Amino acid sequence: MLARHVTALPEPGALAGGCAYEPKFDGYRALLFVDEDGCRVQSRRGHDITDAFDDVAAAAAEQLPAGLVVDGELVVWADGSLDFAELQRRLGRGSNHGFRRRPASFIAFDVLAVAGIDIRSRPLEVRRELLETVIDEPEGAIQLSPQTTDVAEAREWLDDYSAADVGIEGLVVKGLGTAYRNGARDWLKYRVRDTAEAIVGAVAGDPEAPEHLVLGRLDGSGDLQMVGTTTQLAPQLRKGLSGLLVPADEEHPWQDGGATGTRWGRRDQRPVTLVEPTLVVEVSVDSSTDRGRWRHPARLVRARPDLSVAEVPSV
Repeated sequence: MLARHVTALPEPGALAGGCAYEPKFDGYRALLFVDEDGCRVQSRRGHDITDAFDDVAAAAAEQLPAGLVVDGELVVWADGSLDFAELQRRLGRGSNHGFRRRPASFIAFDVLAVAGIDIRSRPLEVRRELLETVIDEPEGAIQLSPQTTDVAEAREWLDDYSAADVGIEGLVVKGLGTAYRNGARDWLKYRVRDTAEAIVGAVAGDPEAPEHLVLGRLDGSGDLQMVGTTTQLAPQLRKGLSGLLVPADEEHPWQDGGATGTRWGRRDQRPVTLVEPTLVVEVSVDSSTDRGRWRHPARLVRARPDLSVAEVPSV
C-alpha cells in the first residue's frame, strides 16, 4: 500500500469506513516476516536488509509470534527526535556494528498475515485490532504506531509535532473499511512541510560530489521530463550523494540535450553529466510552475534510495 499526497487534511468521512489518522514517521518503510527460524527485514523495494537491522530482527523474533507479517517504519530515535541520517548510515554499512551510534526501532502500523494466514483482504479496522493483540508497546525496539479516528486529535498531533520538531513529517490517513492492496495508492499523505519527490536525471559537476541536481519526473508515457533544478548543494549534501549517482549510458532519455535547455526564461550553459535516472530525492519546493516545471530552484532535503522511481508522482 502506498500514499498519495493531499494538500488538506481529509475529514473523517473522506475514505471508506471512516478515516484513521496516523503519524507519518521520518524513517524507512519495511516489512517484518517472522517464522520459527527468526525474522527477516525487507525493504519496500523487496531487498533483504536484515543485516543492517539485525537488532530489530532479533527483537521481533523474540517478541512476535511465528507466521506474522507486519508493515511499518524503521526509525532511529536520538534524544527524542528521529535521526534519518543514521538510517542511511546503517544501510550503507550493513552489519558493520562499529558505525552504529544508536539502536533502531520498528513502528508497526499494519499486519498482513497472522499465524501464516493472509489477512490483507480484511478491512483495516479488523487488521488493526489483530495488530494490537500482538504489539501494544509505545516504546522499545518493536512499537505500535499511534492511531486516532478523531480529526481534532489528529490536528493537535500536527501542532505538537511541528512545535517539537521531532521528525514526524505529517499524517497518513487510511480508510478503516479498506483492504490492503499491494502497490495501490489508497492511503492519503498530508505533510506539515511542502516537500516533493523527483528523479535525478543529471548533475552539474562530479556525480560523486555534484554542485547541482537536474530533476525529472515521468510523464504519462513513461518518459522522463525535466521538472527543475536544485540550488547549489551544501558540502554535507554532496557527500551524502557519494556512490548513489551513476553516469548514464547512451540510452538516457536526455541524450538530446534536454537537461541543458531554457531554464526559467534564460539559457543555462553550465555543462551537465547525465546519470542513470534511478535515484529519488526529496526536495523543498514552492508552488510556482511553468509548463509543468518548478519555476524556482528546489532545495535538496535528502536522497531517498528507499523509494523507487515508480513512486514519484508523474507530470
